[in-house]
Amino acid sequence: MIGLVAATLLGIGAAPGAPASGADLKSDRVTEEHARTVTLITGDRVRVPEAGEPRADIERAAGREGVRFSSYRIDGHQYVVPADARHLVREGRLDRRLFDVTALVEAGHDRSAELPLTVDGAERRVPTAKLAGFWKSLRGTGSTVGAAGGGDFTAARPPARAGATRALTVQHLGRDGAPATDAETMVIGLDVPVREFLHDKDGTAGLRLPPGRYMLVSDIVGHHGDWHRIVRPLLDLARDTRITADARTTAPVTTTLPRKEARPAAVDVGIERRFGDRVLSVSLGSSTFGRLYTAQQGPSVADAEMTSGLSSTWGVPGPAGDFKNTPYSYHLLNTERGGFFTGFARTVRDSELARVKAAHNTQTAERRGVKGFFGMAPGFAAVSGTMLPFDLPARVTHYLDTRDTQWSGAFGEQITGADGFPVYATAMGSDYRAYRAGQRTTERWNAAVFAPFLFRPDHAGREGDRMWAGVPLFTDQDDHRAGSLTDSASVKLFRDGKLVGESDGGQLNAQVAPGRAEFRIENTADRRSLFRLSNRVKSVWTFSSDTTGEAAPLPLWVVRYFPRVDLYNNPVGAGDIVLPLSAESHAGADTGPVSSLRLSVSTDQGGSWQRVPVVRDKAGKSRAVVPRPGAGKSISLRAQLTDSRGNTLEQTTMNALRTDRAAPSTPPAPPAPPAPPRECISAPETPHKSSSGFRILSSAHNTCGTPATFWLMRYDAGRSEWHSVTENVIPAGGTASADWPCKGSGTHTYRAVQFDPNMMFNRASPAVSITC
Repeated sequence: MIGLVAATLLGIGAAPGAPASGADLKSDRVTEEHARTVTLITGDRVRVPEAGEPRADIERAAGREGVRFSSYRIDGHQYVVPADARHLVREGRLDRRLFDVTALVEAGHDRSAELPLTVDGAERRVPTAKLAGFWKSLRGTGSTVGAAGGGDFTAARPPARAGATRALTVQHLGRDGAPATDAETMVIGLDVPVREFLHDKDGTAGLRLPPGRYMLVSDIVGHHGDWHRIVRPLLDLARDTRITADARTTAPVTTTLPRKEARPAAVDVGIERRFGDRVLSVSLGSSTFGRLYTAQQGPSVADAEMTSGLSSTWGVPGPAGDFKNTPYSYHLLNTERGGFFTGFARTVRDSELARVKAAHNTQTAERRGVKGFFGMAPGFAAVSGTMLPFDLPARVTHYLDTRDTQWSGAFGEQITGADGFPVYATAMGSDYRAYRAGQRTTERWNAAVFAPFLFRPDHAGREGDRMWAGVPLFTDQDDHRAGSLTDSASVKLFRDGKLVGESDGGQLNAQVAPGRAEFRIENTADRRSLFRLSNRVKSVWTFSSDTTGEAAPLPLWVVRYFPRVDLYNNPVGAGDIVLPLSAESHAGADTGPVSSLRLSVSTDQGGSWQRVPVVRDKAGKSRAVVPRPGAGKSISLRAQLTDSRGNTLEQTTMNALRTDRAAPSTPPAPPAPPAPPRECISAPETPHKSSSGFRILSSAHNTCGTPATFWLMRYDAGRSEWHSVTENVIPAGGTASADWPCKGSGTHTYRAVQFDPNMMFNRASPAVSITC
């Protein structure tokens, strides 16, 4: 499944500085940035980091692949609102708090199997696995739905306002110049605590606000689903003011690639608005450039106060309409300093991009993976990126934007959760990196041996008499910091041999007695049900420590291994295995030179261990030669290290390498380009009256491998345009019916239209006049 994934969710590592008290991570956390996932009432899942970044990983529920999402983060609260919920929120039928992801997490709904609601005043608890079906049935009713849970579920609300106010009136006009009924303006206070939404059925809405400076974000949606976003970076409300948000001022947003078969997998138009020490983030996510229009209203502001960004990810859709196993992907980012885009048009050339040929290994045979890139430019970090799915192992060519853009990569192996959504079994991320136009480079992900990595000085430390430890255990050979699901895990802290702190994995926080003492940390993880490699690991550190002033890193070591492996992580070649290795200390810690380093191997699951010599070459690099075991055997590794200051490490990695050939050792050839999406839909049934004469009916069948959209449309002679009266999502291989009341007098013209998943092969029935 393709999801919009935030790069920060894959930035594995302990929280910067001394973590907040009591915030122990659970062993089933793939990342160590406290990512939390909630299921919206629509059945879509949203995953956000607790660190406060304005980013969201959106996994659409089945049948909702083309739904657009509006996301914004204001005053610490992250909202994610699907496009098909907006009108219900505006009408007061749907509680906006149901899309306040921050409030949902704070209320514990990320850990609940049910979402408590009020439906027409009556409390009801809907299982999260059934929310998509509940949402589909809800849209056809007139019910009012609120958030239940009493005082434990509250959303950020503007404080009560007193004193002088000014009137703000916003008129929304559609593309035809007539009042727009599907429209809304978000009013965000910059120097006053205001967040309001203006909308009304007649297209004009207003309210009174304190004098001050504001940013306005207007959305106008046309009858055909055209989305017009108009942004006013600054409105100084010193007097009563009337604003017109006119869709006719917008211009289309388009991008053209040199490869005709490429299609956008995701498009995101975002804003980062800075005012004082506040940063406000607003974005609009879509799966296509089609029907997307933008405009700036009013003057620009200083470059330092606002940056807008347009990011997109492209690939080749396969026969099922998804982007699985695309042989290449494009990752683009353009920014606008000081204002917003008034339309956008770009023709991309490969020569202005960097090319990265990437290999993605697999830890377990027949597992799927996902890969994405996330862009950052001065003043702007892309709110979302798209993780494209692959059968592992995989080779893919990526084309990345250059100029002032940097990119962070993200990769994960996935399994299917109990609710049918993909779950990250392991997730990896890389630092941001800039590329040059025309640059050619390679990269590799997920290569064994998977081992601990101390890439930041705050993985383990002491501040005063508070001590913490959270060392990532499963980083690959190429320094991609990683987290993993585990069956069990623990971190234990001992002071002078006495247990003084313990957590069930991830990170430990403990208050220790003041003064110098001898400490031991034991960090263990077991993931045998999920992985065949590095599936039982244990690191034991001993060191002395005294009360500190400022936070100081603990004097820890790790040992990492760099054997030659193929795409299935099998050791390459025949005969003994050459095992390059390195001893790495915690940056900034009070460690001394290594005084001894011993390595032992086991081929019987730790039943016996054999010492192997570690030698250093003329360049100072260490290596060991490990006897290759027979077929079907594994190699476990135990490293024992002591430095000149008496700090020690014993690091055990069970099943670090295997020779059982879980899959053919011959690297697969790059996948052939998928066939172009096939024309898999037919024209829907011509609209007609029911036998009773009171209904207008039509139907359509979808033979595509992914959901399609089906509209019944009526011609508006007064406006000289078609508009939809019903909309249905047809599941793969399914059939849907349109049903519309035949009421009123006169004759109207109808037709039915079916849109395929890629919006390439749209089919319409004949237009027919029906008298009701």
